[in-house]
Amino acid sequence: MSLLIASLLLALLGASGAQQLGKAIMHFGNCNSAEFGRGTCIEKKDCDFYAVDKLSDLASKQQCFSRQRPDLVCCPRETNIIPPFAPRIGNVTTSPSPSNRSTTLLKLLSSRRPSPPTGIDELPQHPYCGSAFAFRVFGGHETGLYEFPWTVLLEYEILADRTKDYACGASFIAQRWLVTAAHCIETHGRRLTAAILGEWDRDTDPDCVTYEGERDCAPPHTRVTFDRVLSHERYSNRTYVNDIALLRLSRPVNWLQVKNLEPVCLPPARGRNANQLAGSAADVSGWGKTESSASSRVKRKAMLTIQAQEQCQEAFAQDSSIVLTEGQMCAGGEIGVDSCAGDSGGPLTVEANTPEGSRHVYLAGIVSIGREHCGQKQISGIYTRVSGYMDWIESTIRANRV
Repeated sequence: MSLLIASLLLALLGASGAQQLGKAIMHFGNCNSAEFGRGTCIEKKDCDFYAVDKLSDLASKQQCFSRQRPDLVCCPRETNIIPPFAPRIGNVTTSPSPSNRSTTLLKLLSSRRPSPPTGIDELPQHPYCGSAFAFRVFGGHETGLYEFPWTVLLEYEILADRTKDYACGASFIAQRWLVTAAHCIETHGRRLTAAILGEWDRDTDPDCVTYEGERDCAPPHTRVTFDRVLSHERYSNRTYVNDIALLRLSRPVNWLQVKNLEPVCLPPARGRNANQLAGSAADVSGWGKTESSASSRVKRKAMLTIQAQEQCQEAFAQDSSIVLTEGQMCAGGEIGVDSCAGDSGGPLTVEANTPEGSRHVYLAGIVSIGREHCGQKQISGIYTRVSGYMDWIESTIRANRV
């Protein structure tokens, strides 16, 4: 699926000086600065805190560490408030004050740190998922060689002439499980045949880049067929409600043995408590159409803003067939930045902090539907909200372990 080039700053602002200046700011999760209390991770240039120069210390950088975005700081003056992310291995029942937070985090680290996944169907938790960030930024909106290692390319056979096609993407979530959009299963004139994991450049294998005179090659990509294809039982191909499916690989893939593959974490919270992402920055990645209308050879990325549900529904008001549900979300809405044809089923990911202070990436959405012409101003793309389907994902995997 391809991505159009440009950057998008269409955020929903809270009470901050930036809002008064009409400046749109995207946030990258919650944080807690040791000296100044609770804040959000934003670009240093966007932080209007009076002591912003004091935020470049090691503690602040660790709170919001991102190789993709090295200038993030923990800005105490919040522009958006999103709920703290709780580990799925247990719930934190109290909210420690800033002065006691370090002690609390140490206790969490020692008592709640998840174990490595032991089974091929076990959904990994951080730090065993979502920890890969770009080590090098090469310019433009092509991804780095090891960036977004959970983004999977789906292979199809065109029934008319038996040639290969790549019409959708998916996300790697466990040793033998992918999650994608249900409409990627029911494709007219095509048959889903395999997944390509660890892919970057579709025309080469292995994939290699040269950086500062040094050549770096990733391991060869992995092609795996499926033994089960499981669409949501209430998926509608008319309204695209419940547009989610699980693909079980015919053999498990151990990502710990290769550096170009890693599972993405699933949302740390679910249901209504996980739905407050409006204004948050998110990344979409894939091989779909670009601004030149051609499918991209190299995996690409774009940064979008997640929009408020009401704002998105208003944009689609003239289309009576689209009525957003809690299982859907919107992102984008600016000329030149969007997911597009071929990105369907691929990941919309968010960077966040765990209560332990670890930066990680989780799967917030699955590319679902949009307008025929991608990247139209004020017209967002619609994504399946993964936090609304955690129970379905877990129960479906449990029912298909044998």
